[in-house]
Amino acid sequence: MSSENAVETLQRSLRDLMRQNNRAGRVVVAVDALDPEAAERFAGGFQRAIAEEGTAVFPVPVADAAPEVRERLVAPFRAGEPFGSGDVAPADAVLVVSGRFLHAPEVRGLWNFSIWLESNPPIGAPRPELPDAEKQYLRTVRPKAAASVIVENSDPAHPVQVFGDFC
Repeated sequence: MSSENAVETLQRSLRDLMRQNNRAGRVVVAVDALDPEAAERFAGGFQRAIAEEGTAVFPVPVADAAPEVRERLVAPFRAGEPFGSGDVAPADAVLVVSGRFLHAPEVRGLWNFSIWLESNPPIGAPRPELPDAEKQYLRTVRPKAAASVIVENSDPAHPVQVFGDFC
């Protein structure tokens, strides 16, 4: 049995998957979930996996796909100008944005790579009623179909990549 834990293994696997199409340059990643705290925790692990390869990485949690994400974060990050709290990214860097509603049409095109965190209640447990905004988001935006990767994160200590069949 490996001494490496399931979370680290998955994070490294996702980092390698991201790198298949984004070898260098300033890369922007979204970690989207209905639970913004879960998205931020998962993004923290993903950030550590990226940092392991020696790449500068900047984690930024946002509130509900904030409209200023493009102007305040992504555009200046990509241009090598001060962004967010005044950081300036080197030529090879990754910006990891975490939060809710990050696959909404107005921000979807900003990401080079995106992760959708799915969280389901235990088998047999009732599914909680979602607020209308979340139901609308799942129904109209379909983040599972929009994301580069789907991760089942009901047990954050043992997340699993899900391979959706959208045929």
